[in-house]
Amino acid sequence: MDRLTVHPEVQDAMASGRPIVLLESAVTTCGLPRSPWTWDEDAIAGIAPDWRLDQPINLELARMMSATVRAGGAIPATTAIMDGQWHVGLDAADVVALACDETAGKASASTAAGALLGGGRCGTTVSGVLTVAQQMKRVLGNAPEVMATGGIGGVHRGWTDRPDISADLGVIASTPVVVVSAGVKSIVDVPATGEWLETLGVPILGLETAVMPSFIAGVDPEAPAVRSVPSAAQAAALARLHWSSVNPGGGVMLTVPLEGDLVLPRDLVEEANQAAEEAAGDIDGPERTPHLLGHMAQATGGRSLLANIALLVRNAAVAATLAGELGPGSS
Repeated sequence: MDRLTVHPEVQDAMASGRPIVLLESAVTTCGLPRSPWTWDEDAIAGIAPDWRLDQPINLELARMMSATVRAGGAIPATTAIMDGQWHVGLDAADVVALACDETAGKASASTAAGALLGGGRCGTTVSGVLTVAQQMKRVLGNAPEVMATGGIGGVHRGWTDRPDISADLGVIASTPVVVVSAGVKSIVDVPATGEWLETLGVPILGLETAVMPSFIAGVDPEAPAVRSVPSAAQAAALARLHWSSVNPGGGVMLTVPLEGDLVLPRDLVEEANQAAEEAAGDIDGPERTPHLLGHMAQATGGRSLLANIALLVRNAAVAATLAGELGPGSS
């Protein structure tokens, strides 16, 4: 049994060669509050004018990501695990159910089998999305080549004492998909993550930046160097070349830095990171990242949450453009 359900709209897009963007859903189930927006209304309106203030933040963000992909000319394929099945593409009712289910967790490459067996709802992490893309390739012979997320997981701080390294990195290296992100989450060790990706042979591209973005903290001059590309078209050309002449089964990262007033000062992020790590204590595994991000939101007065939403929306827009530039793929 392949346990794979692909939405008819996504099936039609694949058959006709229309661009598709895979979307994660762990940010819906575990990354954002299940409550309405309570901070500055003008700030969220500046990022998402159609944001419904009476709706839960996690639900509105899911809707906004899909709408942004559609506005960019691509089909959104939100992925999740529900009823013992991988789902690629969700109806509006499915998105509401996923966002409002307080028992819903998140599934990575290492936990997906348990989530499928359990039969409940789970959002997909980056490695979860890429795992279902691999399943699509095995079952259907084809899969989308672009996904959008906020920031990937990475090598956690203190990794020399406790080697906590996200499954995202290895699965990115073994899946022919371009992952569009704002770099790695600010709660991880950015230089160590960059080194790990290099070891795995993952090309890291930067949209108009020569250093790896650091999520809500913008661009750190001390972050690892990446190959700067001026446009999504150039990123698409490099991805195609990587797949045709270097590694047909490997992934590519396109990093998109957060810009403008939404970037948090580095000292504020570092202070909040340290406080979050101390508060996390012995919390480990899948619960650690949501705890750290929640603590960050409280410590920054909601600024980290606003920045997170902004970069997710922008990454969705960039991913839609990239999917269009790649055109019908060979995967």
